[in-house]
Amino acid sequence: MDIDWSDDIADRLRALNAVELSPKSGAKYVLCWVQQTLRAWDNPLIDAAIELGNTLGLPVLVYHGVREDYPYASDRLHHFLIHASRDLQQNCVKRGLRCVSYVEREGHREKGLVYRLAESAVAVLTDDHPTFVARAQANRFAAKCERPMFAVDTARLVPTRMLPVGLNTTPAFRKASGALRSEYEAHRCNFAAEVPSYDGNLCFADLSLRAKTDDEIAAIIAECDIDHSLPPALDFTPTAKAALCALDDFVANRLKIYPYRRNNPAEEDGVSRLSPYLHFGVIGPRTITAAVRASDVPANAKWKYLDELLTWREYFHYQAYQHEIPDSFATLPEKPRLSLLAHAYDERPVLYTLCDLVHGRTDDETWNAAQRQWLETGYMHNNLRMYWGKQIIKWTRDPEIAWKTACYLNDRLALDGRDPATYGNMRWVFGMSKPSWQEQPIYGWVPPKSDRAIRKRDGATDWLKDWATRDIVSIYVPDNKPEDAL
Repeated sequence: MDIDWSDDIADRLRALNAVELSPKSGAKYVLCWVQQTLRAWDNPLIDAAIELGNTLGLPVLVYHGVREDYPYASDRLHHFLIHASRDLQQNCVKRGLRCVSYVEREGHREKGLVYRLAESAVAVLTDDHPTFVARAQANRFAAKCERPMFAVDTARLVPTRMLPVGLNTTPAFRKASGALRSEYEAHRCNFAAEVPSYDGNLCFADLSLRAKTDDEIAAIIAECDIDHSLPPALDFTPTAKAALCALDDFVANRLKIYPYRRNNPAEEDGVSRLSPYLHFGVIGPRTITAAVRASDVPANAKWKYLDELLTWREYFHYQAYQHEIPDSFATLPEKPRLSLLAHAYDERPVLYTLCDLVHGRTDDETWNAAQRQWLETGYMHNNLRMYWGKQIIKWTRDPEIAWKTACYLNDRLALDGRDPATYGNMRWVFGMSKPSWQEQPIYGWVPPKSDRAIRKRDGATDWLKDWATRDIVSIYVPDNKPEDAL
């Protein structure tokens, strides 16, 4: 059976297997498997599931699960994931949808849970992400699933699949994406379910996160077999309400100064700090775009912010889909990659241990400040990330180890790590930008970066000194060389 998807949904869908849709299969629901888009509103995945359910006269069952074995699983990431999952469940109830949750832990380790949920589904829909575990997990599941499965583009304003191949520069991407933005900004969202919420039995006991207190969630996390040495990052409340409040505050009070303050780490009010919410899908780019468009601020401020959100961020997503392993050193453009490798055996000024790097114990105050902020808060200012990454190249044995070290720190510590945007940022650090004016030791034709411009900004020297000397948490780091630990 073919489904006549609405224009608001069709461009965002891609089939992950060739199983035919059979409305007479005795199915009980449409399974909406949320992996990373942890919001109930303005979520194309949920809207697509509702549209299919309305067409077939079936309810939607929204499911989100948290396993223990994903890379870098920790109290930090679990805290954000599970609190956001609670918020998702609470808001799904407001939409008239049943949302169920599962957290793998001692005494609660289910095998093949999504497969069993799919047995009662007419189809499975999941969110479409190019990095970390979501991509491989969805493809692996689709290959074995006996139900039709679709991936839905939820993380980008313009669906990546609607853009032509071969957009190899940001100007080319900006032009192609920009021509389509108004169309996707105008699409409908928050479809109404026409079928009552599913009230049937399930193949497992729902954790009912929506009714859990913060203390009860903390107790659940304590039962998980994960890294308990890395504490939660409490600067970011994992709810849609908190994300919207952060957006409203930024648009009302700080967007107008964004072009002038965005590069100063000492002035955190110069940036939106929405990247953790975007990474976990607690807020979407369409919601942000609409708020920025409607704001009463100068046009240059709107353009600059939306260019970062819709050009640079979505271009990095576009690039991630071009690679089987988006976080691989091999994804670097050939010229800078070969230039770095040609200098792999150049003498380094110092080689720091992974433990010293994790805890910001180097001879570089600027780098230490950036790293310690990351370790403590799960967030690093974007302008500092450029300098931070450049230094790692000269402090590790060779460029491939430098890349792996940067990925390790990013993916383990950052709330917005494990993401196409942060991998794109690192590719820029490792040479995707314009080549240096001269070939240099260690870097080859990849331009190094000084911290002089950072230190000239208002309040930056005091800010850097403060963060570089702060007492910070000590976390577990494997007691071996970085290349063995990564």
